[in-house]
Amino acid sequence: MIYENNLIENALNAFYKNTGIKIEVVQYEPLIEKNRRADAIVQLDYQGVKKEYLVEAKKWLTTQAMGNVVNQINTYPKKGLIITDYVNPNIAEKLKEMNIPFIDTVGNAYINEPPILIYIRWNRPEERTGKKQTTRAFQQTGLKVLFALLCKKDLVNAPYREIQKITNVALGTVGWVIYDLKKEGYIIQVENREKKLYQKEKLFHRWVEAYNENLRPKINLGAFKANDANFWIDFDIKKYNAFWGGETAAYYLTKYLRPEVATIYIKNEKENLMRLLIENRLKEDKNGNVKIYDVFWGNKLIDNFNGFVHPIITYADLIETGDPRNIETARLIYEKEIDKLIREG
Repeated sequence: MIYENNLIENALNAFYKNTGIKIEVVQYEPLIEKNRRADAIVQLDYQGVKKEYLVEAKKWLTTQAMGNVVNQINTYPKKGLIITDYVNPNIAEKLKEMNIPFIDTVGNAYINEPPILIYIRWNRPEERTGKKQTTRAFQQTGLKVLFALLCKKDLVNAPYREIQKITNVALGTVGWVIYDLKKEGYIIQVENREKKLYQKEKLFHRWVEAYNENLRPKINLGAFKANDANFWIDFDIKKYNAFWGGETAAYYLTKYLRPEVATIYIKNEKENLMRLLIENRLKEDKNGNVKIYDVFWGNKLIDNFNGFVHPIITYADLIETGDPRNIETARLIYEKEIDKLIREG
């Protein structure tokens, strides 16, 4: 937590320097519920306005990570505040649109506590220093193993060869992913020498962000244009050994979001993919309304989802867009499908 604490202090100092308003730390790492902590409680106190916030400190706030962080703080019992190194103008505008408070270390901020309204978004860092560090568990092949562990809670105690068969990765990959997760405290030893995934909510959110940054770009098969924007309605996706993800899957799960972009995951077999493109007159177009990705998981992980990707992937697809309506839909999917899967116990 040393880095997070320094990040918080630097951002609070920058906020005071730019606004003359103090926000002070009340407590670091407050427990907000069983096995779940925020990074800090801070208090704004200015001209009769007093407001406490639960802080989510986040380095490297990318568009892909933003929605994930927003959904985390929206579950806090008090108002959440994002503290980060730098919020670019586009992300700042989206956070303001969702009324999510933030401050960063270069003086950008959004605080809306009437009569206080602060919105600063044009300060830029001199240079972003340091390289984002990622352990092997959150790199391309490690994410495949971690996805399987999140989907099947008992898999963590399975022999490595069984995990290998389910995930289609090298046996050595399984070993070092388990090692990394133990080292970071995500796998703990319980009774009878059994292992257990720990802090699953935090682990899930880390997977979502790492998936969108490190694995999704590697499985991208392209963007395409469908002449009929509603071609997905009554479409037999299983005919192509494929699955709906993203906004399309979200529509069927929630009926809350009508898709503007159809997302398809398909086993990257040349004949199968070409048949999908030709029969549905999908033409390659970088701005197209159909996005196609390669399947990265083993069959046993989604046998019961009837032509749809696992809800964890649908959630990640929606978060990646950075669109406020998609982020809200992702929250609904989390509450309906994912919370029961990753709840501690």
